[in-house]
Amino acid sequence: MEILTDLFFVLIYLFAIVLTCNIFTNSIENLGKKLNLDESTTGSILAAIGTALPETILPLIAIFQAKGNGLDGIEIGTGAILGSSFLLSTFALFISASAFMLFQKRKLTSPLNIDFKNFSRDYKFFIFGYFIAISSTFINEKNLKIAIGIFLISFWIFYAIKTLSKSNENEIEENCPFLYFAFFNKKLSGNFFLILIQTVVSLFLLFVFSKLFVDEIQAFSILTGISPLVTSLILSPLATELPEITNSIIWIKNKKDSLAISNITGAMVYQASICTSLGLIFTDWKFSHHAAINIFCTIFAVLTVFTLSRILKKVPAALLLSCFIWYLGFFISLIFHFSLR
Repeated sequence: MEILTDLFFVLIYLFAIVLTCNIFTNSIENLGKKLNLDESTTGSILAAIGTALPETILPLIAIFQAKGNGLDGIEIGTGAILGSSFLLSTFALFISASAFMLFQKRKLTSPLNIDFKNFSRDYKFFIFGYFIAISSTFINEKNLKIAIGIFLISFWIFYAIKTLSKSNENEIEENCPFLYFAFFNKKLSGNFFLILIQTVVSLFLLFVFSKLFVDEIQAFSILTGISPLVTSLILSPLATELPEITNSIIWIKNKKDSLAISNITGAMVYQASICTSLGLIFTDWKFSHHAAINIFCTIFAVLTVFTLSRILKKVPAALLLSCFIWYLGFFISLIFHFSLR
């Protein structure tokens, strides 16, 4: 009964995180319109930062909360960092391709209507950042790991500047959602001050619900006897990546493929640089067997999409649908492992 209670609260806080993220993302989209940014830039930078904030906040809370409380928080933080990159590069892209075929009635061979140069650029940045971050696990010198973490933060800043410099090359986003905090007066939907208020309030709520979620993840892992790392590799990404997945479905339904996919690929770059830097700086950054399998699946999913898309010079729905193979493969490995226990 206690397990069901903990699971219930995990789902409650998960829903609260998603709701709060949607409020934050709503303000980010309005900010993009206010700043006259194109779809690719809004997706890769503003929307990616907005939807990726849970992946930043949740590991930080878990890691710092772990001080004096054992290693559970460290494992949850590491799992959240690795699991988010994995889910984005597999399940999120699979859902996007599925939505593309369902809502736009396209075939498997139909290419998504996206800016291929931006897509390829995001993948290049992700592969480079992720390779540096993951390879750092073999380094034993903590100060060197911290230096690499700082480098990755600078790497993302460079990526953001490069992306912003290209913001005028594409069509500016016009169809922006109504600002939630302007429900009492539609004329204030574009008010910059009100957009900032909504952003700050949603950030505060996000911090609160993330902390509560971490507490429940720890309690659930103890009651079930499942490793906190495994629990966080599965549950944490589902909580933190739902905004990207939800946004991609909505945007693709509205035939905004570029905005939908750039949100995911931009968040992937953020994950490979900013979020991994947290692990490098604040933990020993060592991986267990389950984490290694997760990394393996992420790498092969990303390299498959990147290589084939470069050969085809486009991104067909079938290519993104194939990402689900690696997502499913990770779960099969977990099931096989626990069946042998």
